[in-house]
Amino acid sequence: MRLIAILSVSAVLFCCASQPAQAKDQFFDALPLRNHNPVLQVFGLPSFQTPTVAAEGEWDFGIGFDLTNDADAASESNQLLIIDGESQVLSISLRRRVLDKLELGVEVPFVRHSGGFLDGTIKDWHDLLGLSNSTRSGPNDQLLYYYELDGVALLNFSESESGIGDVQLSAAIPLQGFTIRAGVKFPTGDAEKLTGSGATDFSLGVYGATSTTLFDRELDVSGFVGALALGDGDVMANYQRDTVAYGGFSLRWHATPKFALSTQWYVQDSYFDLDIDEVGGSTIELGIGMDFRLKKSLLRLAIVEDIVGGAAPDVAFHLSLRSLGD
Repeated sequence: MRLIAILSVSAVLFCCASQPAQAKDQFFDALPLRNHNPVLQVFGLPSFQTPTVAAEGEWDFGIGFDLTNDADAASESNQLLIIDGESQVLSISLRRRVLDKLELGVEVPFVRHSGGFLDGTIKDWHDLLGLSNSTRSGPNDQLLYYYELDGVALLNFSESESGIGDVQLSAAIPLQGFTIRAGVKFPTGDAEKLTGSGATDFSLGVYGATSTTLFDRELDVSGFVGALALGDGDVMANYQRDTVAYGGFSLRWHATPKFALSTQWYVQDSYFDLDIDEVGGSTIELGIGMDFRLKKSLLRLAIVEDIVGGAAPDVAFHLSLRSLGD
């Protein structure tokens, strides 16, 4: 996926070169989406963010809920994969500007894997649109995450599990025209429950943004590129890569002073040296959503689809609330 990396870098360089306005009320936001593939969500990929940091003297609080449905099956001469289930992730985040040029934050996820309840609805929707249900031929609402290589089951997960996920700490430094964001993810989850990877991961990214107009309304453009360094985890550890490149690009159009429409692309390189794309491939996820500005908060809704690569869920639904301060 060399092209993905080039496009991501180009987007960031464009945003950085544009040098967004430094007015006090300049505010860029994005849907805080990430890849919730049940195998890959254990790693420390940061949620989709922009260069905006918390306002001086204000707490930036967010709570989000992601409901993900996945049904994939693949086989090669020596490999077999079945991914069928639903994941629910409740995330609580808190950020604060502690110095003039330093923001610190923490994100705590709570993860649940189960058979879910959406399989029948998604099959009916696919039938209505004339889309294939070839990967959804199994029982509705079952839970089975299974991967076999050379006759050995590297992953065999079929019982509902839940618990705290891996906690992430973050730091951000806004500079002239862009922001540096770094993160560290600690193994507070449980690899056997797929709520954590069993290792500490590090991320580092460059974020930029600018504004223009579309139909006489403000249009926010933001992008970023970064790298994720993976620790020695416990999920298919012998095939895990050391580093993963990631990047993203978003457009947010302010239809009214209180309502905006967003579209986002989040790209990631592969996490495992495996031939089957559903666990070893690169991905591009497309998120389409909207946000409503309330009195002192932002309510965000989105749907996410995998558009390139199989290592992302079929469909995900996102709901979050972010405080805006005064």
